[in-house]
Amino acid sequence: MSVNLKRIISSGWTNFKRNSFLSFGTTGVMTLTLLLLLGLLFFQFMTSQVVAELESKVDISAYFKQDAPEDIITSVREELETLPEIDFVEYTSRDEALAEFKERHADNELIQESLAQLEENPLQASLNIKAVDSTQYASIAGFLDDHKFRASIEKINFFENELVITRINKISNGIKTWGLIGTIMLVAIAIMVTFNTIRLTIYSQKQEIEIMRLVGASNWHIRGPYLVEGAFYGIFAAIFALAVAYPSILVSSDKINVFAPSINLLAYFTANLWQVLVALFVAGILLGMISSTIAMNRHLKI
Repeated sequence: MSVNLKRIISSGWTNFKRNSFLSFGTTGVMTLTLLLLLGLLFFQFMTSQVVAELESKVDISAYFKQDAPEDIITSVREELETLPEIDFVEYTSRDEALAEFKERHADNELIQESLAQLEENPLQASLNIKAVDSTQYASIAGFLDDHKFRASIEKINFFENELVITRINKISNGIKTWGLIGTIMLVAIAIMVTFNTIRLTIYSQKQEIEIMRLVGASNWHIRGPYLVEGAFYGIFAAIFALAVAYPSILVSSDKINVFAPSINLLAYFTANLWQVLVALFVAGILLGMISSTIAMNRHLKI
């Protein structure tokens, strides 16, 4: 068995070397495909980080009227905290809001003087609400809008942030959808190119295949080398893709980090190196072998 396997691998390697020009072109196209797949992976990581950062800054707040009793605010807060879509609820009293406002504008003498002249705290108590997922803010706002203590709530700022929240959700969903479409298109291109290369190899070896049939070679011995040839395309494509990707990530990581401090592409690549390697080689080998199988099923009648 091991001897037969070695012969099949050797034949596949011979096919790969024999059609050097075609092999170079096919490997190049598959390398480009794997690079784009890798690029989509990193682009998905970067955009997900950006969207996550934007989502972390999005919340809704319920501002209570100045005469709203403390027990009503506490009751609304406790009810909100029981909802499964709520991550946390932060209560800011009128005094805390005033203290934060003064601290935020400590360098503005005009504002400080204006506040000193006021006899009463003009700010409102509020509940700052963070959802588990940004798609859940509409239902939370609806809950507050229909609450029995709605008369004590002066403003719910979700309706002011609704457009921003909706856009964030559309961006996130759009990236996932177009990323999937792009991946499918790239895979189809790689399969077509490798398919044509294997088909040409089969046509060029018609006489050899006829001789192998006459001497009683098994289907495995005839088909095996083409599967191995397809796998070699994938292996070399993965090696070349890594050889291009790593320096590119090394150069671009610091530049990206300047504009988006939360995104460290090199750290992500390093932390997931083995997963990336396995995914890249498996994807390359599968693409090559699937293409070979399709070509053999259509053009190798044995």
